[in-house]
Amino acid sequence: MSVMTKISRNCEVVISGGGPVGLILAIGLARQGRSVLLAEPVAQQSNQPNSFDGRVLALTYGSQQVLQALGIWDALVDYCTPILHVHVSQKGYMGLTTLHAEETGVPALGYSVQASDLGNVLWRQAQQEPLIEILSPAKVIDFTDAQDGVQVIIEDLSVSDDSVEASLIKCTAQLLIGADGTHSKVRQLMGLPLHEKSYHAYGILAKIETEAHPEGWSFERFTEEGPVALLPMDGHFHKAVLVCPEEQKDAIMALNDEAYMALFADKMGERLGGFTTISERVAYPLKETYVDTMTQGRELLMGNASHTQHPVAAQGLNLGIRDIEDFLRLAEQQNDLGNTEFLQGYAGKREPDHRKVMGMTDGLIQIFQHGSPLVGHLRGIGLMALQRMPKLKQRFSRFAMGNQRHG
Repeated sequence: MSVMTKISRNCEVVISGGGPVGLILAIGLARQGRSVLLAEPVAQQSNQPNSFDGRVLALTYGSQQVLQALGIWDALVDYCTPILHVHVSQKGYMGLTTLHAEETGVPALGYSVQASDLGNVLWRQAQQEPLIEILSPAKVIDFTDAQDGVQVIIEDLSVSDDSVEASLIKCTAQLLIGADGTHSKVRQLMGLPLHEKSYHAYGILAKIETEAHPEGWSFERFTEEGPVALLPMDGHFHKAVLVCPEEQKDAIMALNDEAYMALFADKMGERLGGFTTISERVAYPLKETYVDTMTQGRELLMGNASHTQHPVAAQGLNLGIRDIEDFLRLAEQQNDLGNTEFLQGYAGKREPDHRKVMGMTDGLIQIFQHGSPLVGHLRGIGLMALQRMPKLKQRFSRFAMGNQRHG
């Protein structure tokens, strides 16, 4: 694209995407003394859908440690609910296992937080960083690599001038990072194909209330139609997740509150005295996506722009935060963040973790949704064995916490 631009910028890193991964990365880079320009297409106060909606997110203990190290956690902690215990079972077969924070020597296995609260904290912190320039609403529309930098063309969507050129900004940087989600514009401009696997299923999310206080307990139960889960929130409330085959989605979404809670209780079993109220439900299709390479030239993909997983193990955002952790650690010793050797070394370091998490989440779905009674009994034996083998359970806990380095 050959365009005339009225405004030029210079910075070290351009980040496309103001979701959790883009903002956490921008804050981390700025606190290393790097100058960052962040472009986000959706204005923070608009009514358009964005990354920080009404969903509840699960942050692992490992992610909490990263946010603590970056100076973000103290502003976020009051919005978080600790997950102290995890109860895993399967419907119709024997076997269960429980994980406890005190057994692993940590204050919590993880934390639940509303996406909107996380977004508000991250936006406030990013706006207070003198080394971060935020353009919103704005989007990356093109880039050109050169030997010593990348020229990024950004469209300022707030400009009402009829001239297209009046809204365009050219920024010269060392590196362009696509942290702009599954439908990443940066990935499209890089020409990288997205590999996609559909689970032909939907995740239905709601906020549900129980008679008893959760006391830090999280529950996950596997059924042949898909897993169901409860994640503790403030007071007696929980994030409730129900996974169903795509052919059942419309009928389940049409249920009234009482019928839906009865269905959820049938799948989950009675927990915490029973369910009393439930919010409106939101459904989204479940897919696994990935690209063959995270980097090309002076461009790098992070978070959902590079990989998404089935939410069965709640690893999506946490995997993105581990991407950030490793990038910032390696960046401390690097002058030119767009150096090809540096970026390829970083991608090589992250690839095993991506493969491990994607293999684990996909494997859990294949194993726990297998309809054979024999497989069901074998699953039960596996859960019971995990419950009775402390060292194995501790390794599983560390993996679930996203903190394999801990302990």
